[in-house]
Amino acid sequence: MKILFAGDEHPYSAYALNEVIRLARNTWADVTMLAVAPGDKGVPKSDHLLIQALQGYREHFLKSSEAEGSPYARKEWRYEWLPLKNGVWEELLVCRGDKRDVRVCFRVGNIVQEIVAEAKDEETDLIIVGCTKGRECIWQDAAAVPQKVVNDADCSVLLVKEEQPLNRILACLDQSYISQESLEMINQIATIHQAEVELVGLSQSGDMKKDVYRRLIEIGDYYEDRQIKVSTKLTDIGDFESFVSDELQQDLLALWMGRKSLLDRVFPRDWVGRFVSKCQTSVLVMR
Repeated sequence: MKILFAGDEHPYSAYALNEVIRLARNTWADVTMLAVAPGDKGVPKSDHLLIQALQGYREHFLKSSEAEGSPYARKEWRYEWLPLKNGVWEELLVCRGDKRDVRVCFRVGNIVQEIVAEAKDEETDLIIVGCTKGRECIWQDAAAVPQKVVNDADCSVLLVKEEQPLNRILACLDQSYISQESLEMINQIATIHQAEVELVGLSQSGDMKKDVYRRLIEIGDYYEDRQIKVSTKLTDIGDFESFVSDELQQDLLALWMGRKSLLDRVFPRDWVGRFVSKCQTSVLVMR
C-alpha cells in the first residue's frame, strides 16, 4: 500500500498525521509526506514554515516507529546517486528504513494540482489530508484544497476532520463492484479505532438491483468474519443527504465511487467535493 500524506503547517494536518501513523503501522505502507508552496518561487529556505512542518512530521512519524520490529526503523546506511541540476549526479550517503522508507517531498505551484500529480507519479493508493473541525472542511490558507483533492484525485482519499472521534463507519454501497483493497482499507480503519461498521445500501425509488443487495450481504459477512461488529440498513438515494446529516456524529462516512456509482449519476458533477465541504465528520472516498 502507498500512502501520500499532504499537509500544511496548521494543527489539522498534524492531527491527520496520527491517522497516517496508525494506518502505516498496520499495513507497512510506503509513505510519502508532501507540502506544496503556492506560486513559482522555488524551494524556500529552511526556516520556511512549510519546511519546518515537514521536518517535524517526519520526526514525529519516525519517533512513533522506534519500537523493535518497526519496518521504518532507521538501520541501513548506503551510498546512492542523486540527481542535481543540469544533468549532474552526486553520490551521497543516506540512511534508509530497514524494510520501508518515508519520503519527504516539496513542490511549488497550484496546491491541488501538485498533490494530485504526486499521487499519480507515485501510483498512490490513498491520499490522506486533514481539514478543519466543525461545520467546515477547509485549509486555513487555501480553503478549498480538501474538496478539490477529493474531486480531482484518481485514487482513494481520506479527509481527516480535526479532533473528530471515530466510533462508527457508515459505508454507503450503490454498486456491485467493490475492490478488495477498499474492503481492506475499511477493515484496517475499523480495527485501529475499534469502530463498528454500518453498511448503507442505496436504492432509487425503493428499488435495489439484486446483485447490489447480494454484494451488501457478502460484505457484511466479510467483516463479521474479521470480528468487526456490522449492521445493515437501506435508504433511498433521494434521502441520502438528509440521512447523512441526521446520522453522522462520531463517525466516518465511507463512499464507494466507481464507474457505476448511483451517486455519481443522481448528483451533479463535482458533488463529492461540495458535499464533503459541508460534512461535519471525516470522509473516506474510495476509488
